[in-house]
Amino acid sequence: MVKIKGIDLVRLRNHAHFQFLMDVIALIMEFDPRRLGIAALFDALKAAVTREDDVLKKIVKSEHTKKIKEADKARDKVFTAITATIRMALKHYSEVVVDAAERLKILIKTYGRINNKSYNEQTGDIINILQNFRGEYAADVELLRIVEMVDELDRTNKAVDALITERNNETAARNQETMKEARADSDKSYLDIVNRISALVEVEGEENYAEFITKLNVIIDNYKLLITKSHGKKKGGNPVE
Repeated sequence: MVKIKGIDLVRLRNHAHFQFLMDVIALIMEFDPRRLGIAALFDALKAAVTREDDVLKKIVKSEHTKKIKEADKARDKVFTAITATIRMALKHYSEVVVDAAERLKILIKTYGRINNKSYNEQTGDIINILQNFRGEYAADVELLRIVEMVDELDRTNKAVDALITERNNETAARNQETMKEARADSDKSYLDIVNRISALVEVEGEENYAEFITKLNVIIDNYKLLITKSHGKKKGGNPVE
Protein backbone atom coordinates (compact mmCIF):
# COMPACT_ATOMS: atom_id res chain seq x y z
CA MET A 1 0.00 0.00 0.00
CA VAL A 2 1.36 3.41 -0.95
CA LYS A 3 2.04 5.79 1.91
CA ILE A 4 2.90 9.48 2.07
CA LYS A 5 6.48 9.94 3.18
CA GLY A 6 7.33 12.07 6.18
CA ILE A 7 9.35 15.27 6.05
CA ASP A 8 10.69 17.46 8.84
CA LEU A 9 9.18 20.78 7.76
CA VAL A 10 10.87 22.60 10.64
CA ARG A 11 14.26 22.05 8.99
CA LEU A 12 13.24 23.83 5.79
CA ARG A 13 14.29 27.47 5.53
CA ASN A 14 11.52 30.00 5.15
CA HIS A 15 11.59 30.31 1.35
CA ALA A 16 11.95 26.56 0.84
CA HIS A 17 9.14 25.90 3.32
CA PHE A 18 6.82 28.22 1.44
CA GLN A 19 7.80 26.78 -1.95
CA PHE A 20 7.24 23.23 -0.73
CA LEU A 21 3.69 24.08 0.28
CA MET A 22 3.10 25.88 -3.03
CA ASP A 23 4.22 22.74 -4.85
CA VAL A 24 1.82 20.69 -2.75
CA ILE A 25 -1.02 23.10 -3.53
CA ALA A 26 -0.28 22.88 -7.25
CA LEU A 27 -0.31 19.09 -7.07
CA ILE A 28 -3.62 19.02 -5.19
CA MET A 29 -5.15 21.33 -7.79
CA GLU A 30 -3.91 19.00 -10.53
CA PHE A 31 -5.80 16.09 -8.97
CA ASP A 32 -8.81 18.18 -7.77
CA PRO A 33 -9.25 18.52 -3.98
CA ARG A 34 -12.90 17.41 -4.27
CA ARG A 35 -11.89 14.17 -5.95
CA LEU A 36 -9.36 13.62 -3.18
CA GLY A 37 -11.99 14.33 -0.53
CA ILE A 38 -10.07 17.23 1.03
CA ALA A 39 -11.86 20.33 -0.31
CA ALA A 40 -12.38 22.03 3.06
CA LEU A 41 -8.88 21.14 4.30
CA PHE A 42 -7.43 22.42 1.03
CA ASP A 43 -9.10 25.80 1.55
CA ALA A 44 -7.59 25.95 5.03
CA LEU A 45 -4.15 25.14 3.62
CA LYS A 46 -4.38 27.87 0.97
CA ALA A 47 -5.41 30.42 3.60
CA ALA A 48 -2.52 29.43 5.87
CA VAL A 49 0.02 29.57 3.05
CA THR A 50 -1.29 32.96 1.93
CA ARG A 51 -0.66 34.29 5.43
CA GLU A 52 2.82 32.75 5.42
CA ASP A 53 3.53 34.44 2.09
CA ASP A 54 2.47 37.81 3.50
CA VAL A 55 4.82 37.43 6.47
CA LEU A 56 7.65 36.26 4.21
CA LYS A 57 7.29 39.33 2.00
CA LYS A 58 7.53 41.58 5.04
CA ILE A 59 10.74 39.85 6.09
CA VAL A 60 12.28 40.17 2.65
CA LYS A 61 11.23 43.78 2.18
CA SER A 62 13.66 46.10 3.97
CA GLU A 63 15.39 49.41 3.53
CA HIS A 64 18.59 47.40 3.25
CA THR A 65 17.37 45.49 0.20
CA LYS A 66 18.26 48.23 -2.28
CA LYS A 67 21.69 48.73 -0.69
CA ILE A 68 22.36 44.98 -0.85
CA LYS A 69 21.40 44.88 -4.52
CA GLU A 70 23.76 47.76 -5.32
CA ALA A 71 26.60 46.22 -3.30
CA ASP A 72 26.09 42.90 -5.05
CA LYS A 73 26.32 44.59 -8.46
CA ALA A 74 29.65 46.13 -7.41
CA ARG A 75 30.87 42.71 -6.27
CA ASP A 76 29.74 41.09 -9.54
CA LYS A 77 31.57 43.76 -11.51
CA VAL A 78 34.86 43.03 -9.74
CA PHE A 79 34.47 39.27 -10.09
CA THR A 80 33.68 39.65 -13.80
CA ALA A 81 36.79 41.82 -14.23
CA ILE A 82 38.91 39.10 -12.65
CA THR A 83 37.49 36.36 -14.88
CA ALA A 84 37.93 38.60 -17.96
CA THR A 85 41.56 39.21 -17.07
CA ILE A 86 42.14 35.49 -16.71
CA ARG A 87 40.55 34.86 -20.11
CA MET A 88 42.83 37.45 -21.71
CA ALA A 89 45.87 35.89 -20.04
CA LEU A 90 45.04 32.57 -21.66
CA LYS A 91 46.11 34.19 -24.96
CA HIS A 92 49.37 35.61 -23.60
CA TYR A 93 52.60 34.95 -25.51
CA SER A 94 54.31 33.63 -22.38
CA GLU A 95 53.63 29.97 -21.61
CA VAL A 96 54.26 30.67 -17.93
CA VAL A 97 51.45 33.26 -17.87
CA VAL A 98 49.14 30.96 -19.85
CA ASP A 99 49.79 28.11 -17.42
CA ALA A 100 48.97 30.38 -14.47
CA ALA A 101 45.78 31.58 -16.17
CA GLU A 102 44.78 28.00 -16.92
CA ARG A 103 45.14 27.02 -13.27
CA LEU A 104 43.03 29.99 -12.13
CA LYS A 105 40.46 29.24 -14.83
CA ILE A 106 40.07 25.68 -13.58
CA LEU A 107 39.79 26.88 -9.98
CA ILE A 108 37.00 29.35 -10.73
CA LYS A 109 35.20 26.94 -13.03
CA THR A 110 34.78 24.45 -10.17
CA TYR A 111 32.47 26.95 -8.45
CA GLY A 112 29.95 27.17 -11.32
CA ARG A 113 28.16 30.44 -12.07
CA ILE A 114 28.66 32.53 -8.96
CA ASN A 115 26.88 35.65 -10.22
CA ASN A 116 23.67 33.65 -10.73
CA LYS A 117 23.56 32.41 -7.15
CA SER A 118 21.86 33.83 -4.09
CA TYR A 119 23.63 36.55 -2.14
CA ASN A 120 24.65 34.19 0.66
CA GLU A 121 25.86 31.47 -1.70
CA GLN A 122 27.97 34.02 -3.59
CA THR A 123 29.46 35.28 -0.35
CA GLY A 124 30.47 31.79 0.77
CA ASP A 125 31.91 30.82 -2.60
CA ILE A 126 33.92 34.02 -2.90
CA ILE A 127 35.35 33.53 0.59
CA ASN A 128 36.60 30.12 -0.54
CA ILE A 129 38.00 31.51 -3.80
CA LEU A 130 39.80 34.30 -1.95
CA GLN A 131 41.40 31.74 0.35
CA ASN A 132 42.64 29.89 -2.73
CA PHE A 133 43.82 33.10 -4.42
CA ARG A 134 45.84 34.05 -1.36
CA GLY A 135 47.05 30.55 -0.61
CA GLU A 136 47.84 27.83 -3.11
CA TYR A 137 47.37 30.13 -6.14
CA ALA A 138 49.04 33.26 -4.74
CA ALA A 139 51.94 33.05 -7.21
CA ASP A 140 49.54 32.81 -10.15
CA VAL A 141 47.54 35.80 -8.91
CA GLU A 142 50.76 37.77 -8.58
CA LEU A 143 51.93 36.74 -12.05
CA LEU A 144 48.66 37.88 -13.67
CA ARG A 145 48.85 41.15 -11.67
CA ILE A 146 45.35 40.86 -10.22
CA VAL A 147 46.28 41.24 -6.56
CA GLU A 148 44.48 44.61 -6.30
CA MET A 149 41.40 43.12 -7.96
CA VAL A 150 41.44 40.27 -5.45
CA ASP A 151 41.65 42.77 -2.58
CA GLU A 152 38.72 44.71 -4.05
CA LEU A 153 36.70 41.51 -4.40
CA ASP A 154 37.35 40.84 -0.72
CA ARG A 155 36.18 44.34 0.20
CA THR A 156 32.98 44.19 -1.87
CA ASN A 157 32.19 40.70 -0.62
CA LYS A 158 32.47 41.83 2.99
CA ALA A 159 30.27 44.84 2.21
CA VAL A 160 27.47 42.61 0.93
CA ASP A 161 27.79 40.26 3.89
CA ALA A 162 27.67 43.16 6.37
CA LEU A 163 24.51 44.59 4.79
CA ILE A 164 22.78 41.22 4.83
CA THR A 165 23.66 40.80 8.50
CA GLU A 166 22.22 44.23 9.27
CA ARG A 167 19.02 43.37 7.43
CA ASN A 168 18.69 40.04 9.20
CA ASN A 169 19.19 41.65 12.60
CA GLU A 170 16.63 44.31 11.74
CA THR A 171 13.92 41.91 10.72
CA ALA A 172 14.59 38.91 12.93
CA ALA A 173 13.17 40.19 16.21
CA ARG A 174 10.23 41.88 14.49
CA ASN A 175 9.09 38.95 12.39
CA GLN A 176 10.46 35.79 13.97
CA GLU A 177 7.49 35.03 16.18
CA THR A 178 4.98 35.93 13.46
CA MET A 179 6.68 33.66 10.93
CA LYS A 180 6.90 30.87 13.50
CA GLU A 181 3.16 31.10 14.05
CA ALA A 182 2.42 31.31 10.32
CA ARG A 183 4.55 28.26 9.57
CA ALA A 184 2.94 26.32 12.41
CA ASP A 185 -0.51 27.00 10.94
CA SER A 186 0.65 25.94 7.48
CA ASP A 187 2.26 22.79 8.85
CA LYS A 188 -0.93 21.85 10.68
CA SER A 189 -3.01 22.33 7.55
CA TYR A 190 -0.60 20.24 5.50
CA LEU A 191 -0.54 17.44 8.08
CA ASP A 192 -4.34 17.50 8.30
CA ILE A 193 -4.44 16.77 4.57
CA VAL A 194 -1.80 14.04 4.83
CA ASN A 195 -3.69 12.37 7.68
CA ARG A 196 -7.03 12.64 5.87
CA ILE A 197 -5.71 11.08 2.68
CA SER A 198 -3.96 8.34 4.64
CA ALA A 199 -7.22 7.56 6.42
CA LEU A 200 -9.16 7.51 3.15
CA VAL A 201 -6.65 5.09 1.67
CA GLU A 202 -7.21 2.80 4.64
CA VAL A 203 -10.98 2.94 4.21
CA GLU A 204 -11.42 3.13 0.42
CA GLY A 205 -8.21 1.59 -0.87
CA GLU A 206 -5.42 3.25 -2.78
CA GLU A 207 -6.83 3.34 -6.33
CA ASN A 208 -8.06 6.94 -6.15
CA TYR A 209 -4.94 8.18 -4.39
CA ALA A 210 -1.95 6.14 -5.57
CA GLU A 211 -0.82 8.47 -8.38
CA PHE A 212 -1.25 11.57 -6.20
CA ILE A 213 0.76 10.01 -3.36
CA THR A 214 3.50 8.89 -5.75
CA LYS A 215 3.89 12.41 -7.12
CA LEU A 216 3.73 13.94 -3.64
CA ASN A 217 6.49 11.60 -2.49
CA VAL A 218 8.68 12.80 -5.35
CA ILE A 219 8.20 16.40 -4.16
CA ILE A 220 8.96 15.35 -0.59
CA ASP A 221 12.14 13.55 -1.66
CA ASN A 222 13.32 16.68 -3.51
CA TYR A 223 12.88 18.87 -0.45
CA LYS A 224 14.44 16.31 1.87
CA LEU A 225 17.47 16.41 -0.41
CA LEU A 226 17.42 20.22 -0.15
CA ILE A 227 17.45 19.92 3.64
CA THR A 228 20.48 17.65 3.42
CA LYS A 229 22.32 20.00 1.06
CA SER A 230 21.55 23.07 3.16
CA HIS A 231 23.56 21.54 6.00
CA GLY A 232 26.63 21.11 3.84
CA LYS A 233 28.94 23.41 1.92
CA LYS A 234 27.84 24.33 -1.59
CA LYS A 235 30.20 24.98 -4.42
CA GLY A 236 29.57 27.36 -7.33
CA GLY A 237 30.83 30.29 -9.43
CA ASN A 238 31.18 31.93 -12.82
CA PRO A 239 32.92 29.89 -15.50
CA VAL A 240 35.92 31.63 -17.04
CA GLU A 241 35.34 30.45 -20.56
